[in-house]
Amino acid sequence: MKKIVYGFAAAALLASTQFLVPANAMMAPPVGVAATSETMQAGYHYHHRRVCTVRTIVKRGYHGRRIVKHVRVCR
Repeated sequence: MKKIVYGFAAAALLASTQFLVPANAMMAPPVGVAATSETMQAGYHYHHRRVCTVRTIVKRGYHGRRIVKHVRVCR
């Protein structure tokens, strides 16, 4: 029984210390000469994305037969 209580106490102690320490997920930006590196100067480039669809064109051929043609149309 004491082992279970000690286990819960240890788990609670570890959990409480994790909530007290802030997470450092993002590094601080560099200062000085390192701030002019090419990674900091890279801008955001947006290229227009072409939207393509497939249209179905149905025509009548000789003797009234259906001719189905699939045409790709991009805009």
